Amino acid sequence: MVQSALSWDKNVLEPVFRALYDQGISNKKDYISDMYSVENSNKAVESIEMIGGEGLMEDWAHSNKQVFYSDIQELWQKYFAHRKFSAGRQIDRDFIDDLKLTAIKDRLSSLVDEVYYTRQYQGAEWFINGNKTTDAVDYRGRTYDARLPDGKALFATDHPLAPGDTGPGQSNLGTADLSIDSVDDSQVAMSGWTNDRGNIIPIIGDTIITTPYNRRAAFQIAGINGKGQGYEPGSADHNINIYEGDLKVIINPFFAKGNKKAWVLADSSRMKRAQKWFDKRRPETGNMDDFDSEIAKFKVVGRWSYGCIDWTWGFGHFPV
Repeated sequence: MVQSALSWDKNVLEPVFRALYDQGISNKKDYISDMYSVENSNKAVESIEMIGGEGLMEDWAHSNKQVFYSDIQELWQKYFAHRKFSAGRQIDRDFIDDLKLTAIKDRLSSLVDEVYYTRQYQGAEWFINGNKTTDAVDYRGRTYDARLPDGKALFATDHPLAPGDTGPGQSNLGTADLSIDSVDDSQVAMSGWTNDRGNIIPIIGDTIITTPYNRRAAFQIAGINGKGQGYEPGSADHNINIYEGDLKVIINPFFAKGNKKAWVLADSSRMKRAQKWFDKRRPETGNMDDFDSEIAKFKVVGRWSYGCIDWTWGFGHFPV
């Protein structure tokens, strides 16, 4: 920021504010892209119609020697209605006339943080409220309905196979602390999930997602390139760590707002197919000055939506 260039002029203040915002946002870690499929939207509401799982090919001899066509069952529908979010700062003209650059920069930088924290906390809501339904609490402390289209929490013990299914359902919820043994158990549980046709879903957990509390345990299990010895953590028998090099770790500091011991074993490719983030209008900057009050107003406004359409990608643990 050049002192001689700062003046009470919208044409001067606007590029300065935009530069501060762009630089501030670009220097921050975006956790959303680690967990969601981030897409642009040109609609007021995005709708995703879920369909049933894959069938199996038929033997030519058993299909009357013609192509076998199987029906795909319609499952649930999920709507993403974009919401509008805003934040702003007001700065007295005297600050600018007196070139109080540090105070001005601090106020605008805090606005950058506000936008960043909002989106990151929103992106973390699936984890913080993963085992909740109508009692979930959002980034502002307001209660909301976190149920998936199947009517269950993201992590639940009784997910139905399809609409109208009255069976016992399938579970992707546990309460185990993070350890190599609980990762093993979760891998086994995930390998037994089936689709609505009863066919096994080929799921392999390749990512541990957790809070800073579990950082050491997560990296000991996954191993760190060039730092590990190839042995299981906590083993006195020097057993080979079969997960080293095959597991990725995501430590998200915004998850700490929830259960600090919580963790999820995820199939990362299926996770991004299920978790959707739609940017209708990415956060945009703007500013104006008020003639009567001589107050400069700076704003950031955007529209977006986010959520999850399916649970068959992760096994979540919420230890008590």
